[in-house]
Amino acid sequence: MNKIGKAMLCTVLTGAMAVGAAGAADLGSLSPQGAKAYLNQITTLQNKYGKAAARTDDGFKGLLTGLSMAKLVDMDGDKIPELYCAAAHQGQHMYSYADGKIYELVIPEDVSNFGTDVSPCTQFYVGKDKAYLVSGQEVMNNNPVTFWTKQGDKAVVVLTYTDGFDWDAETPTPVKTINGQSVTAEEFSSAILDFTGDMDEQYYSFWESPYNSDRALSPRAALQDTITSLRKLTNPTAHVSRHKVTLNGAKADLAAYTINGNNYFKLRDLAKALKGLDSEFEVKWNAAQQRIDLTSKTAYTAVGGEQAALPAGNKAASLTNASVYLDGKPLALTAYSISGNNYFKLRDLGDALGFSVD
Repeated sequence: MNKIGKAMLCTVLTGAMAVGAAGAADLGSLSPQGAKAYLNQITTLQNKYGKAAARTDDGFKGLLTGLSMAKLVDMDGDKIPELYCAAAHQGQHMYSYADGKIYELVIPEDVSNFGTDVSPCTQFYVGKDKAYLVSGQEVMNNNPVTFWTKQGDKAVVVLTYTDGFDWDAETPTPVKTINGQSVTAEEFSSAILDFTGDMDEQYYSFWESPYNSDRALSPRAALQDTITSLRKLTNPTAHVSRHKVTLNGAKADLAAYTINGNNYFKLRDLAKALKGLDSEFEVKWNAAQQRIDLTSKTAYTAVGGEQAALPAGNKAASLTNASVYLDGKPLALTAYSISGNNYFKLRDLGDALGFSVD
């Protein structure tokens, strides 16, 4: 094979691309690293509050305790969902992931009750490009209700209302305000309706049946759905990819796994295929630093087993813990460990090592 300025790898799929399974749509463009950070945070909160359980004592039978809810919701429409977690009567939290880091958004500490202190619940309004967390305590006592969203890297209040009564009056009369201004009942209803528009109301009660209303969603179901969705990124199923690969027009023996709709290739297979080209690179395992070191413009040293056919059947994959360095500098690459080998997305490697993918 002749040397060229830039290698060109082409893949032709002979089967349909795999698509995300049902329930994964709320992941948006969250990276596998973000999913791992969110799962770690859920575990941290479970260690703090305990795992979800329903009380069995009289008067509180069915009230959830421990970390009972986790929900992915895109608060600001940037396609990267935030993580909301709640433990009734213990605390609620919201986290965001950006630039490789997770950080907490400051929201009210207590799970809302809206009516009495024994009715904890979480309420969201979710639209196409934004979402609101609704927070309120003892509303009947004229305490404010606030709508929270995310702007930039902070949680902010975008609407405040009160919907209570003047209990000191001879006949208790309604007290309704929007952002501090007194309004009539009609004006109040109209303002709330205009603000939420065609958004979807999602109401979660931390009481299990028979206390749940017909409109209440299950916090524990949301928790399990969130964990399952996040694990589709961190611990997915890998399918042997049915594809053909050409390198500068010639057939190349590069087997791959399809994970969540993308093809992932073994690093050493690719290094052997590119040997002798301008985009060739060496692969070494740095045991002291527990990382993979790549050296560009350096011929690959084979270790055996490269470009072998993959065994039939699906495989369990896990997000690799090994970091990758190119010429001594860290690379931000997504890699999965499958049967003891690391597999990388082809386009990610092309961008880093200087070959084209079409």
